[in-house]
Amino acid sequence: METTVSLEKLATQLRDDGFCVIPDMADDALLSKTRACVDKALADYDAERRENTRAPGSLIDSNFHPELADLIGNPRALEALTQMGLADIKFWKAVIISKPPGGPRLYWHQDCIMWGDARAYSDRAPMIFLMYYLEDTRRENGCLRLLAGSHKFRHALHDMGEAHTKDINRMDNPDDPRFLDYPNEVDVPVKAGDLVVGDARMFHATHKNASDEQRTVITIWFHPFFADLQEETQSWIHVAMHRQHETWPADALSKIASLIPNYQGDVEPMTLTRAPDERLQWPAG
Repeated sequence: METTVSLEKLATQLRDDGFCVIPDMADDALLSKTRACVDKALADYDAERRENTRAPGSLIDSNFHPELADLIGNPRALEALTQMGLADIKFWKAVIISKPPGGPRLYWHQDCIMWGDARAYSDRAPMIFLMYYLEDTRRENGCLRLLAGSHKFRHALHDMGEAHTKDINRMDNPDDPRFLDYPNEVDVPVKAGDLVVGDARMFHATHKNASDEQRTVITIWFHPFFADLQEETQSWIHVAMHRQHETWPADALSKIASLIPNYQGDVEPMTLTRAPDERLQWPAG
């Protein structure tokens, strides 16, 4: 009963603030397996790629890393999400994001790519992110920072450019306002194995990694209430997930079986829309 009540409160926080933290969602064995996958992936991440992703750190998609299936399909986390009222969840992709020692701030951005879908202007997020940090995080080693509530209203940051373009990833302009501090931003330090759940429409960033160790997070993008999304949105998620994970072996796919999108219609995939239209209003006052 106590866990259920707690998760109900976290569900309210996710709806109202755009994020919550669920403690102890990945045990030591799962973290160890994930760290081994990360070490393997980073070994092939050369100096040129690091320079091209200075701001975020590494950006390594799950395409060629089926070892991430255990984390993506983590039953403990999926059960918690279910108890929070998030149903019919489907998977798009995961990314290994590792910020090396001395790595700069990550810029403010939001991840939603389906602002053409009416769900993006409702209380039901069309897309959420799950973040598993592999080290304890704090301000000094580049913990997450976010603008709570920014998933519900227009913000000046919406007009400052898209996320993950080449110039902002390379940090071509360190004075870009997307690297600045903003009023009411919140730091989110966590323990390794905790799970950050966030509304993909919410603006988030990180501090610089001023420590002498790398700081790694696995970010996973899910789509709750999949069948309620517009058909072109469902179509895009289906095509993107299957195309990107077509090389995964059957045993890895079996670990995420309930999360695999299975759109059966014939509607063409959506055009990615990374910025909201006039339906997203400025906060009152």
